Amino acid sequence: MFGFVDGRCNVLVGCYHDCVYCWARIWAKRLRRICEKCYRFVPHLHAERMYDERGRFRRTPARSIVFVCDMSDMFGIWVSPDVIRRILDFIRCNPQTTFFLETKNPLRMRHFEDEIPRNTIISTTIETDRYPKKGVSKAPSPKERFKAFLLIDHPHKHVSIEPVIDFNLDVLLGWMKEIQPEMVSMGYDNYGVLKKHGIPEPSKEKYFKLKAKLNEFTRVEDKTFGDQDDGKDS
Repeated sequence: MFGFVDGRCNVLVGCYHDCVYCWARIWAKRLRRICEKCYRFVPHLHAERMYDERGRFRRTPARSIVFVCDMSDMFGIWVSPDVIRRILDFIRCNPQTTFFLETKNPLRMRHFEDEIPRNTIISTTIETDRYPKKGVSKAPSPKERFKAFLLIDHPHKHVSIEPVIDFNLDVLLGWMKEIQPEMVSMGYDNYGVLKKHGIPEPSKEKYFKLKAKLNEFTRVEDKTFGDQDDGKDS
């Protein structure tokens, strides 16, 4: 969970991106008694989380930021346009709330660009400028995400560089400067999965150099070291 998010609303659960570091797939193993599909992480809709007993959209908290579908990707290619539009209607009917929408398929998000309500923050994950090996994720490549997200016209953009994978500093920093997000969240792998799969992470020196450069033009949420400005005391 991002530090600026107040709550979440998982109207969709399950994903086919198959990222090796996926925390949501791990968390879903706790949900067998609640929902078998959640446990198996099969993409499916929980419409009851959007509608009340009378079939009306539920009210969401005022002056709050709510992460929609943090255990799925509502812009995944497997999600039907009808379901995406139902979720966007749910958001539109709750203007008192700001909704956080994150995807690893911003090209699909771009197809709905004109329908995304303004009470949203849109985000994509760009954990590196290139994967060091095959099998890290079935989602579009980081470069494809950058190109698609850059072209989306929206007043509130966020980028997640987490879990950070070793990167070319000039390339990744250049992408962020072009996107000009309001905020970047960054952090190391919390579960040790990258190391297990032989996927390199950047040194602390490189990590903090990226953080310092980002701080020159955007806000940075450091999910690993907080407000530390170097790694010497970590």
